[in-house]
Amino acid sequence: MATKFSLWFNSCVWLAVSLCVCFASSQRHRSVNGTSRIRRETCVDGTYNKICCKCPVGQRVTKHCTNESDTECKICESDTYNSVPSDLETCQPCTSCAQPNANLEVEEECTAGRNAKCRCKKDHFCSSESCTICHPCKKCDIGGIKRACTANSDTVCNENGGGNLSGGAIAGIVIVVLIIAGAISALIWKKRSKQKKENENRENDKKDDTPLLPDVDIIPHLPDIAKELGWRDARNLALRTGINVAAIESYEMDYRNDAEERTLQLLLKWAQKEGKQASKKLIENLEEMNQKKKADQIRDILLKRSSPSNNPASNC
Repeated sequence: MATKFSLWFNSCVWLAVSLCVCFASSQRHRSVNGTSRIRRETCVDGTYNKICCKCPVGQRVTKHCTNESDTECKICESDTYNSVPSDLETCQPCTSCAQPNANLEVEEECTAGRNAKCRCKKDHFCSSESCTICHPCKKCDIGGIKRACTANSDTVCNENGGGNLSGGAIAGIVIVVLIIAGAISALIWKKRSKQKKENENRENDKKDDTPLLPDVDIIPHLPDIAKELGWRDARNLALRTGINVAAIESYEMDYRNDAEERTLQLLLKWAQKEGKQASKKLIENLEEMNQKKKADQIRDILLKRSSPSNNPASNC
């Protein structure tokens, strides 16, 4: 009888203790408008200020406890975290893996209770534990790779093919570049020489095609030349060959209403000044003045007028 009573008593005690533990556990965090209150009787994460409970991982203090009230906590906002129990009123900012030129990417996202974890992007490495910047992996040349690049170590190249070119390889590249540059320069020089020679031949052909102008007395042909030349070109011709502006202006005043006569009189003065070489100098000056067409027309006038068929003396 005593044994049955003892078993019954022990069972009741065990049941009562279990109910108390469950009740205490259910009362440890009480939520009021999204804020947790931690009772001082259940400070499993430690205390501060002797009586206040710390907020658990992933939360921050929104109201410190008093003798009459419990600590109030709130889950960390987005992009913030607390990885240990805390009495802080703020959470820590999450690490960003998107820093410019850092060559990082996210390995583990940030949560309320854990910071973000970054890693190097593909073909980049960082040798330090707390990596903030990753460096591009070295590229091996024809020697090949001895040990591939990892997240924590750079590429190791074979001895005969390091990431940097050897002195012999650099010298070979320089020689090839110089040869190519020399060949290009030679082609350009050859092309320019050929073009220059063609231009010279073209000019010589023009000279050969141009009829020789004999010494012609230009005076009888001045009326026809004046009509062909015009006042403006006659004036420019006079200025080029040393006739002063005052003399030219005097013709403008004397023959104000007769441009053809004005041109004729100015050419007459010019021809008397130049003498026997007037016909040749007239053609030369017009060509230098870029009046090639007028020079050819005046040459035709002089050649036609000076031909034997048009010379009355030759018909006698």
